[in-house]
Order: sequence, then C-alpha cells, then structure tokens
Amino acid sequence: MFRKENNTKKSAREIDRKREAELKKGKTKKKDTPQKRQVKRTTIQTLPYECFVSNYVVLLKSNVKIGRETANLYSKTYLVPDVNYSALTKEQQLEKMQIYIDLLNGFDSTVSLQVTMLNSKINKEDFENKLLLKNKNDGLDAERQEFNEILHDKIMHGQNGIQCRKFITVTVAAINFEAASTRFFNIESHLISCLNRLGTELITLNANDRVRLMADILRDVDSKISPVSRGEFARRAEKMICCPDYFEFKKDYFMYNDKYARCLYFKRLPQSGFVFTPQNYDMLYPEVSVNIFMDGYA
Repeated sequence: MFRKENNTKKSAREIDRKREAELKKGKTKKKDTPQKRQVKRTTIQTLPYECFVSNYVVLLKSNVKIGRETANLYSKTYLVPDVNYSALTKEQQLEKMQIYIDLLNGFDSTVSLQVTMLNSKINKEDFENKLLLKNKNDGLDAERQEFNEILHDKIMHGQNGIQCRKFITVTVAAINFEAASTRFFNIESHLISCLNRLGTELITLNANDRVRLMADILRDVDSKISPVSRGEFARRAEKMICCPDYFEFKKDYFMYNDKYARCLYFKRLPQSGFVFTPQNYDMLYPEVSVNIFMDGYA
C-alpha cells in the first residue's frame, strides 16, 4: 500500500511557529546569578569608608569596578566659611551666584561632589575656649566677665545656639594614593580660585577634624572626643567614636539617635543653574541640615 501524500498547504503562521520553536530549542538560557547583598551587622560597619590613608585623605572603597577598569575611591573634605549675601546688591548677588555655578560646573563626570550644609548646636566647650576672654587677675576681670556674659547671651540666645557650617567633599577614583593626590591638587586649585572670587577661603579638614564632623552629625556636638592618635587610626578605632548608637529604617525615612533623616532623588536638574544654593538655604528651618550628593560614578 502507498501512503497518501498530504498536499495541504501550510499557512504562514504555522511555518513561523515551527521556525520559532526550532530557534528556541537551539538556545540555552543562562541563569543570572544575582550578587549577594552584604548586610551590615553593626552600626560601625555602616560608616561608608575603609580607613584614613593620610592626615587628610580617606579611602572610601578599594577595587571598585569603573567601566572596564578597577580603581580605589579617595575623598577629602573642605570647610567653606560663610559668605554674606544680604549686604550685596541684586547684581552682585547674581554675580556671586554665577561664580558658584562655575565652581560646580568645573567638576567633570569622573569626580563625585558632596555639598553639606550642616545646622547644629554650638559646641559649648569650643565656644568657651575660642571666644570667651580669660581672667588675668589684673583688676579688669569684672569687665571681662561682663563682656563674656553679653557675648554668651547674643550667640546662645540670639541665634538659638545654632551654627551653620558648609562643607565640600570631593571623591576621586585613582589607582593609588599618589595618583589621587595629584588629582586633589588640581581640584583644590579650581576650588581656591572660585572661592577667592566669592570672597572666602578653602580650609582642608584633617583626620581629627573629619572624625569630629562625623560625630557632630551622627552623635552630638557636645560629645567629648579626645584627639585620635596615628596608632588608633591604623587600628581603625576612630569608628567607635563617631558611629551612632543605632539605625532604624522605615518606608520613606530613617532614624538614628535623636534625629530623623530622609533621602530624596532629583531625576532632572535645571540647565540654567544648580537647584540648591547657599543663598536660598537660609529659607530652611534652623534645625534642618541638607546633604547634596552628585555621584560621578553612578
């Protein structure tokens, strides 16, 4: 017997389904293995840096993959003394604002910039040591005491005991510390040039200054901290001094010690200028501090 030949013509849909089925057979799906997330077990581990590599430079993270290359992330923090905008005319204020924009635009995509505007209580011990007059037993101590009381009342009560400090933290990627130092030198030249035009200066924070700053943010400005020795920095013992007691994260905010914090992300910045400047920062409540982070390695 002969098999009856099937002369029914297949439709284009059936042919295409057969072709796609054959293609799927030849492909082997590769399962993506997601990276395991490392959970921080202690508050010390939440501090986002590894160690101090000099008296001014911090190693944030080593062996970071940036494109096809591997590098280390180093950072330096600078204090920027306040600039008085209220005594300037509108044209002078616009001129200062343009200088500030030029300062920010001077950083390329290989540099991460962090602008911190920190409102905090005045440290009473530092206030007494730096500003108040000392008795000299020369018959004028009564006048000095009266002057100290007036100064104390003006600063502690007139401004609610709040001080505003502005910091710039710069992070660069480099193969080693020597290469990072060269990049910091060029960046500091740009910062000094712009800040001189603004009528202020650039002050580099050393290792103990940065520990004090972290303690002011994460603990309390009145917490007593002894100077950290080189051996303690080598053992990374300074993290015990400045880490908070706890972190607790909620849906859209988090808490540490007696403070509340929230992270906001700007999808798009205006092309005409920076979204947040020191001039309009004065409109915030005195208890509010702002930290603006522009990541060049994201």
